[in-house]
Amino acid sequence: MRISAFPSAVQAQLAYMWAMLSGFLDQRLGEADMPGGSGPVARAQQAATVISVVVIGVVALVGLLIFGEVYSAMPAMPAPVNGTADEIVGGFGDAIGLVPIILIVLLASVVIGVVQRMRGM
Repeated sequence: MRISAFPSAVQAQLAYMWAMLSGFLDQRLGEADMPGGSGPVARAQQAATVISVVVIGVVALVGLLIFGEVYSAMPAMPAPVNGTADEIVGGFGDAIGLVPIILIVLLASVVIGVVQRMRGM
């Protein structure tokens, strides 16, 4: 992969994730108005949620590995920008700290859907 193609690939992946998340939220909001969300479509959506949890986890893990490799390959910084890399790592660590929370929320929505399906039986 060329370096010049990397930003467009990242933009494409972010656009894909945004489309997937907005579609998921639109469908969940539409289901809230309709009774009987216990059919095969609801099961497929719950399976899609589990798949998205796995995808988010893998993307986060690969992102951490790439970030670690780039950080370890950084040369020594001159005196005016000496602590910049450490500040970037701190901000990245704070952002990655939200990934487990997002995954827990997605899996909780699957559990709630399964419980609602069991209640409807």
